[in-house]
Amino acid sequence: MIAELPDEEILEYLLSSDFIENYKPEEYKYLLHKFRYFYRILHGNHTRIKGDKEFEIRQLKDTIESVRNQITAEQIKSAQLQDTIDLSKKERKLTWKERWSGKIKHF
Repeated sequence: MIAELPDEEILEYLLSSDFIENYKPEEYKYLLHKFRYFYRILHGNHTRIKGDKEFEIRQLKDTIESVRNQITAEQIKSAQLQDTIDLSKKERKLTWKERWSGKIKHF
């Protein structure tokens, strides 16, 4: 009788059988209930794992966005510092005449 088999063998039968055996309608009904039972377990596990993975993906995307924002902020800061360095290099010392008159000659 099919109901006396352990769950592993019933699952194996459900996955590999062509259902050509001559079982009683009660036994087929029992197999159908077992199939529903296995499906609910597997679907529940799939849904849980899928939800966990989607949550991890969202967290990783948030982390990536945060790092990108930090990189952008650091690039802006670096550009401002480079501008300050470039401006200080371009400044030249004023001549005595320029200092006295207050007029700076541009070259």
